[in-house]
Amino acid sequence: MRNTMRGNCKYTRRRGIAVIYVIVILLVMLGFCSFAVDLGRVQTAKTELRRACDSAARAGAAFIPYGNTAAQNEAITLAASNKVDGKSLTLTTANVTVGTVTVNSVPCQAVTVTVPRGQVEIPLLFGAVLGESYCTVSATSIAALIAQPSPTTEYVSAHGDPWLSGEQAGTTGSMPDTGYDNPSPNNVHPWKNDIANPSKVSAAVTAAGSSGSYSVPTDSSKVASTDYQSGEPYGSPTQFTVSPGSVVGVSTSSSSEFMSDNQGFLSNNGNGVDYTADGENNGSYSIYSDDASNPSLAEGSQTTSGSEHGISNIEAPLNSVIGVFMDKNGAEYGADSTEETTESGAPSTPTGQDFSTQTDRDYTAIEPSLNQSFYVGDGQTSTTTQQLIFVPNNASALFLGTMDGHEWSNNQGGGNITVTTYQIELVK
Repeated sequence: MRNTMRGNCKYTRRRGIAVIYVIVILLVMLGFCSFAVDLGRVQTAKTELRRACDSAARAGAAFIPYGNTAAQNEAITLAASNKVDGKSLTLTTANVTVGTVTVNSVPCQAVTVTVPRGQVEIPLLFGAVLGESYCTVSATSIAALIAQPSPTTEYVSAHGDPWLSGEQAGTTGSMPDTGYDNPSPNNVHPWKNDIANPSKVSAAVTAAGSSGSYSVPTDSSKVASTDYQSGEPYGSPTQFTVSPGSVVGVSTSSSSEFMSDNQGFLSNNGNGVDYTADGENNGSYSIYSDDASNPSLAEGSQTTSGSEHGISNIEAPLNSVIGVFMDKNGAEYGADSTEETTESGAPSTPTGQDFSTQTDRDYTAIEPSLNQSFYVGDGQTSTTTQQLIFVPNNASALFLGTMDGHEWSNNQGGGNITVTTYQIELVK
């Protein structure tokens, strides 16, 4: 009996030791798990900080043309929209510097965003046990603004209908609402539709060069069945090649055919006398929308709703310069083409934009979507600050035309527009 009891006591003691072993192992495992959590959290924070600094540097570089202060402010604003370990990244001007770096042996202006050690601290779980409650992360990003060697200057005709961007030759646009005026008896509206013919317009633009002597290509086959006169001008807008992710600035010629009081566009009456294209009140203007985007609405309705040929509507000043970005398929076949709508990741028709007030038009930077019409004007704010346009991802072309409600074909005039492209390159 004694031996049995002695044996039971030994067995009990062994069970107690096992429990201690289990507790120790669990503590060790918990420590490793906490260490893994800390390590993962720190690595994630490092990645987030790097991305935030990259984005801030790129944003700041885009604003270098506005001056160092503007570049710093934009970088700081962009950084605040990014999260690092769940908190917005707060920068000051001490974190953002504007200077010069060398890219491919060419000096370029650049923005450097630096977050030194100690500014961003990540709380630790396992580290706290060892006396380290925080781990600091740091990052440095440098983005350079690289202007293309030669800006592109092309003639933009007042016949250019932005809603015919990318459309195939023969495509008609500007079909107005049912209340469209009949031209009889004064022939006020000589053509019902605008007609696309990108190759003809491109050839005419090339022939004009920088001289501004533009010969309007016409189609003499359009007669009374669909239109009211022969010799109707083609309505395709002018196409500029762009690079995705770049930034462009637009400027108009300094000739009298472009004036800021009419938002960048004038017309010639055929007698050598320049006048504002809407011809009213020394350059005042009306706000227009594309009538064909909403054919059921009354002619002249002002609205951002609806679309034509897959391009969004807009509210913008009459005769102002209007832009549309398109990807490769859109630029070649049209935004509403089968090639465009069936491609992987095809862009949908975006929301229309309102530029009916001077405040709306005084943007310093804008980020249009693919197939979204947007206001360009003369490329400057009302205080003559250069406006910057961010080229959307996958874009390959920028189309520039003018604003009208319908029947671009009976407009007059045009002039040279220069597009300067800036590439933003992360160099560190």
